Amino acid sequence: MSVCRKSLSAVVLSAFLLAISGCRSSKPDNVIHVYSNGTSAVVAGEQEVYSTSDNAEFYVPEGMKTDYYSLTALTDAEKEVYEAALNDIGNLRTIVPLEVDSSVLQKVLDIMRFEQLAYFHVSDRGIDFNKETQQFEIKYGYRFTADEISSMNIASERAAREIMENITPNMDDYDKLKYIHDYLVLNCENDTESPYSDTIYGALVQKKALCEGYAKAFSYLCNLAGIENTIVTGETTVPHMWNMVKLGGNWYHVDVTWDNPDDALHKEYPDVILYQYFMVTDSVIENNRTIRNIPAEPPKANGRNENYFVREGTDINSESEFLTVSQNAVLNAVRNREQSAMVKFASNDMYISVTSQLERDLANGSSAFEPIIRRAQSDYGINIKLSCTDYYEQYRILTYIIEYV
Repeated sequence: MSVCRKSLSAVVLSAFLLAISGCRSSKPDNVIHVYSNGTSAVVAGEQEVYSTSDNAEFYVPEGMKTDYYSLTALTDAEKEVYEAALNDIGNLRTIVPLEVDSSVLQKVLDIMRFEQLAYFHVSDRGIDFNKETQQFEIKYGYRFTADEISSMNIASERAAREIMENITPNMDDYDKLKYIHDYLVLNCENDTESPYSDTIYGALVQKKALCEGYAKAFSYLCNLAGIENTIVTGETTVPHMWNMVKLGGNWYHVDVTWDNPDDALHKEYPDVILYQYFMVTDSVIENNRTIRNIPAEPPKANGRNENYFVREGTDINSESEFLTVSQNAVLNAVRNREQSAMVKFASNDMYISVTSQLERDLANGSSAFEPIIRRAQSDYGINIKLSCTDYYEQYRILTYIIEYV
C-alpha cells in the first residue's frame, strides 16, 4: 500500500506477510539447537558450524534467494534501497529513518517477500513522524528471533537436501519440476493454524502450509535444481500465491496448492496427484483468478510444449483417440505405481460425448476400461480396479483413479 507523505502524522501499519492468526514468536519443534547468535548448531550430538549472512544476523542457506523482480523491476537507485532494507531487516532493526518515498519502500519490501525466502520474520511495519528528530521513521516488528530464524532455515535446508537426493542425472528439467511438484502435493497439507504456514519451514519440515509456504518451498527447490523461476500473486476469492518457471525459453505457471486434491478426494485416495495447474499458460490461470502486477508485472506464459498433457501425451484431439490415450496414461501410471492418471479433451463437445457414452456403458453393465485392466495384468502382472472422476469437468479433464488389488 502506497502511503502519501502528507498523511503520515499517525502510525500506518501494512502487512508484510500474508496475515496469519496467532503468528507470534515461539521456538520451532526440531532437533536442532542454535546458539551463539545463530552461528552454530548441535544436531544429534554433533556440532556443525553455520556462518551468518553478510546482510543478516541469521543463517541464510544457499538457494534461498530467487532473482527475477530484483533484476527486472528495480532501478539502480531502488536497488540501493533494496540492499539497505535487506540489511536493516536482516539485522532485525526496529527503528530506521525513512529516507525514500514510501511507495518505493513498499515496492522493495514486496520484492523481498517474494525473493528473499529466508526472510520470513517481519510481522508488521509502521511509519511514524519523530517530533524530536523531525524525521519520518520506519518501525519494524518481528515474530521470530535471529536464533529461531537460523534454526528454521537450517532445518529447512536439511529437509531440502534430502528431497533433492532423489533428483537423478537422467532427469531433464521437466522431470525435476514434476518431482518437486509431486513431492509437495503428497507430503504437505493445507493448514490455516500453523504460525509457520507461510514459510519453507512450514512446508518442508512441519509439512503444513498455505499457498505462500507452498510457493516459497517450490521456489527454493527450483533454485537448488537450477531452474529459473519466480513467485506470482493474484486474487481468487482471496489473495493467492503460486509460481512461474522458465523452460525451453518459455514461462509456465505452476500452482501446487491448487493441484492438491480437496479434502474429500484426498481422504478417499490420499496418493492422488492432480496436474491441472502444472506447466500452464496465462489463459488457464486466468480462468479463475486475476494475476496482480505486484511487486511488478510477471513474465508472460504462452508456451505449450512443456504443458503436462502435451508432454505426457494425454491430450485427446478426437474421440477415436480416447481409449488409446487413456490406456497409455493409465499404464504409465501403473508402471510407476501411481494412484491416478489424467487425460484432457480438446473440446467440450468431445468431453460430453465420451463421458456420456461411458455412463451408458456402465448402466448396461459393461465398461470401456476392461481392456486397460487386462493390459495392466498382462504387461505388469498387476491387478487393478479402474474408475474415473469428473473432478475437473469444467476443464474437459477426466481423472482416472487406480486401485491396486
